Amino acid sequence: MARKKKQEEHEEHANHERWMLSYADILTLLLALFIVMFAISKVDQKKFEEFARGTAEGFGNVAVTGMTGNFEGGDGIMKDQKPAQSEDVPSTVPDDKNSALAQQAIQKEKARQAAAAAEKKNLEEIKAKIALELKKQGLSDAVQMSVDARGLVVNIVTDKVLFDTGQADLKPAGTKVLDAIAPALTPLPNHVSVEGHTDNVPISGTYRSNWFLSTARASMVTERLIQDGITPGRIAPAGFADTRPLESNGTDDGRARNRRVAVVVLPYLPAAEAESGLAAADSTGTSGDVAPKAPAIAPTAPTVVPAIATPKP
Repeated sequence: MARKKKQEEHEEHANHERWMLSYADILTLLLALFIVMFAISKVDQKKFEEFARGTAEGFGNVAVTGMTGNFEGGDGIMKDQKPAQSEDVPSTVPDDKNSALAQQAIQKEKARQAAAAAEKKNLEEIKAKIALELKKQGLSDAVQMSVDARGLVVNIVTDKVLFDTGQADLKPAGTKVLDAIAPALTPLPNHVSVEGHTDNVPISGTYRSNWFLSTARASMVTERLIQDGITPGRIAPAGFADTRPLESNGTDDGRARNRRVAVVVLPYLPAAEAESGLAAADSTGTSGDVAPKAPAIAPTAPTVVPAIATPKP
């Protein structure tokens, strides 16, 4: 008889996807947990007690206590123990102290804003006085004024008003303009910075650079304002050459505007509050119920570029 061929035994098929069952169970449990957490995310006493009671029944302890929702039973090892506190972490500041500090900060900010608004109002009044005096003398076109974060800026064009080209000797028309400005500045406690500016065209002759020329012109204007009654300790000159143009130096009109002397009335505020305070007042406007006078605080001296020796006018 022919031997029967032994039937080949096949390997049992291994189920490599059994892990998915456990994975699905875990996801289901997590989903249930998140649903429960979401349901009690808004503290509701009734729902919280029901959740506590249901959880307690699951652990074989059905009683719950009062408002806290704690399970009834022994206090365990945590009885008579206080929560540990790290020595490196300071204790929480009481709410009343936090509230007091917040109120102090709010009051300080309100006072700063009120002082800045009052100073802006004062500078606007000075600007109006200067404009009126210049109008009386027919010199309105020679000056451009603005109140900004720096203070009151009075820009006086140099061409045909203050100086001849490349020179630092005051012209009669320039002297007339300064004499009209000085009376409004003399009684003020504010410091005044006189800034000389030029265009970017190189010069030659008496002054070897625009730096020397701008500083000489600022010094000359400063001397004239001192003669008109401004206290020397409140005013100082500074030269900036062509580093702070008002317009592009690419055109004749732009260069003409850049050739100027700026008389800047600095804010009568602490140094840390002057620029930011006036900027805030400039953006929000001056309140009508703010006192017209700034607080009596010593003014901050301006940054001064040393003056260069200048020829006599």
